[in-house]
Amino acid sequence: MHFLMLCREPRLYSCQRLKAAAEKCGHKMDILDPNRCILKLQQNAPHFALYYQEEHQSTPYLLPDYDGVLPRFGTSSTAQGCAVLKHFQGKNIPCLNEEQAILLARDKWRSLQVLAQANIAIPETQLAGNELQAQQLFANMTFPLVIKTLSGMQGEGVMLVKTAQSAVKIWQDLKQPLLIQEFISESAGADIRCFVVGDKVVATMQRRGQQGEFRANCHLGGKAEQIVLPESAKQIAIKATKAIGLEVAGVDLISSNRGFLVLEVNASPGLEMIEKTNQQNIAEKILDYFASKITKSAKSSDF
Repeated sequence: MHFLMLCREPRLYSCQRLKAAAEKCGHKMDILDPNRCILKLQQNAPHFALYYQEEHQSTPYLLPDYDGVLPRFGTSSTAQGCAVLKHFQGKNIPCLNEEQAILLARDKWRSLQVLAQANIAIPETQLAGNELQAQQLFANMTFPLVIKTLSGMQGEGVMLVKTAQSAVKIWQDLKQPLLIQEFISESAGADIRCFVVGDKVVATMQRRGQQGEFRANCHLGGKAEQIVLPESAKQIAIKATKAIGLEVAGVDLISSNRGFLVLEVNASPGLEMIEKTNQQNIAEKILDYFASKITKSAKSSDF
């Protein structure tokens, strides 16, 4: 098969692992920057055409009809990357994951709304517009609490706020809508990453923040270790993945006095830490799943 990975930085660990897994199985994989794509809508069939410009001075060339597309672009490329995915979907080329699911996963508030609607437990959360009067907004809230910006990855834009005065200052400084979320003190600065591929949790790890840091992200100095989860927790992760509409996801759970809560569902989870922690080839599991899905779809369309 001939795959395309959409990624701005081909040297990233996850990209290299997925490319190596594809080649090991006899597949070919191109890695292209979605921001160098030119999308064309035309009256005559095929209605969707995609071109790519390798360098600033080079002539764009027509991209082939790939067997499947793997999106691995970051939040700064969400709009263009999803537009490219939508174009491939218009050509009936399988994408792992699809455009609408990625857009939903990267909208922190809307994704929490969808999880709540699916009866999936999440921390109590509020979204407040930036025209509210901050002193009255925080006057009767319980502290500490967590304030999050609506965008950001790897712990960026996530703040533990201990007083109403601090919350008001953050509100006034940022001047944008913010998520206000309960602080789960019993989690003790740890969360759990479940890596979901299709209908299975293929790997798990617990991340614990460094001393004095409530965020558990490894990019902020947190440490990761293997953890054995009950089947009930795995089912929460799988259900959350499906609710968002993803096929591959990193689901972040937190342990609370009322059970496991879903913090976030990531549409483009990194492979490095969880592969090394679990000593598993997760990239190969992803490629096996995707290739099998494409093969089954092709066979069913023959009838």
